[in-house]
Amino acid sequence: MCASLIRGIVPYRGLDRHRDDRDERYDDCGGGEMRDDREAPPADVKVVLIAEDEAIVAQAEGTCSTRLDGNTGRGEILEVGRVTQSSSIERAEGNIPPVAGDVTESTSTYRYVIEASILLLQFAMGLSFLAVAPLFPPIVAAFHVDNATVSLLVGVSSLTLAIALVPASVLAARLGSKWSLVLGGVLMGATGLSMLATSFPLLLATRVSFALGAAINLSATPAVILRWFSTRELAVVNGANVIAQSLGVALSMLLAPRLAGPLGWDGALTVFGVAALGATALWLILGRDTGAPSIEAAFTMRDLSTVLRNRTVALLSIGVAGALGGFISLQTWLPTFYSQQWGYSLEEAGAISGLLSFCGILGALLGSALPVRLPRRRPFLIAGGLGIPLFATGAIAMNLPVVLYPSVVLLGVAGWIFMPIVFTIPMEVPGMNASRVGIAVAVVLGSANLAGFFAPLMVGAVRDLTGSFTPGLAIACALSLVLVGCAVAMPETGTLAPRSPP
Repeated sequence: MCASLIRGIVPYRGLDRHRDDRDERYDDCGGGEMRDDREAPPADVKVVLIAEDEAIVAQAEGTCSTRLDGNTGRGEILEVGRVTQSSSIERAEGNIPPVAGDVTESTSTYRYVIEASILLLQFAMGLSFLAVAPLFPPIVAAFHVDNATVSLLVGVSSLTLAIALVPASVLAARLGSKWSLVLGGVLMGATGLSMLATSFPLLLATRVSFALGAAINLSATPAVILRWFSTRELAVVNGANVIAQSLGVALSMLLAPRLAGPLGWDGALTVFGVAALGATALWLILGRDTGAPSIEAAFTMRDLSTVLRNRTVALLSIGVAGALGGFISLQTWLPTFYSQQWGYSLEEAGAISGLLSFCGILGALLGSALPVRLPRRRPFLIAGGLGIPLFATGAIAMNLPVVLYPSVVLLGVAGWIFMPIVFTIPMEVPGMNASRVGIAVAVVLGSANLAGFFAPLMVGAVRDLTGSFTPGLAIACALSLVLVGCAVAMPETGTLAPRSPP
């Protein structure tokens, strides 16, 4: 059954446009009585639904219940039923996006090929994101820089992401998903040029290029997921992508110190860059858009304005900025903290930090599987916001294995359990379409990476001033509590405005 509340113009039968000045009710659902002696839309009719000045053409399967209000030309779609075919039409403002989660893509087995290709890109992005962190000591020795300066190798990536994510989401909407991800992958592959970096500024330039590619990747991926997968699959798919990122980060923390032995720190980074280029080549071969290039061109500045004014997006952005700012600081500096303050070898410190990232995989698994049973979002945000400072205290307070290792394990879980939800909430906000959801994710991650730039830089600066990592890391831990406050104030999206599955 297709149940839609439409206010304004509802053209049907050949897409003729009609406007009525009366409130009317058409009911052909289950053979109900039809009012005003009008003919209800047949089962296979193409109906144009007007929702916030956007028209959607959908061929619905089954019967429909439609209420018309001719006193206003605007309205909203509460629910759209089974869709067997979707296409875009053009209006004066430009091309109009089709219904997201169209069954044409969401029932195609090729969506698994698409997701496999996306997973490899996410994994490659994770490999390079924090790979420099366990290599700080040899990089400091190679370029004779201080701790605050070397932390820019992580901080500049976060700052570039923060600045580039929203423009990258606009570019992705214009360029198309396939070619946006190709461009992003090539830019991420600049990490492979680390062996050519003969100075610290050149090494920073490779990190800027990586961050630009990651921004495009993160902006283009949500639109691909929203088009190829049904509503019920969103949390699981987003969780799988987060797990791929986490696995990449974990492996880089473990492998970077070991590869640095025979290859040097620059050779280790080059290996990770080549992995990004390989994943990009595979996407170039296997990736595809949904067969409607005009969909990507549907972006307008109205979409950007709508997203920026959305209360849920704003609260999510502030909360995630606090949590990820603190967690990225911990991931960045814990290897150096264990090495310099507690006397661990570079390999031992990298192994403990790798454990942190590997346990993040468990957190991402829980964050993607539990919402299937518990279709609510805020509890996961609150759990992460409380868990990060609690377990980080155990990870930095005392050098006792009985305290250290359980704390690191639980810190990894807390730092990643809410990340699948962070990607899922923008897809559930009422009024979101494929263009807007990419912008919403970009805004959230942009604020998070802005915090991810300043927070590690603050920790490094405090270390240089005080001679201890503890004060800076304690401040980073406290930042995560911001997520708790924002989650409490945020509307619950898990039980609001559900889209009917195909």
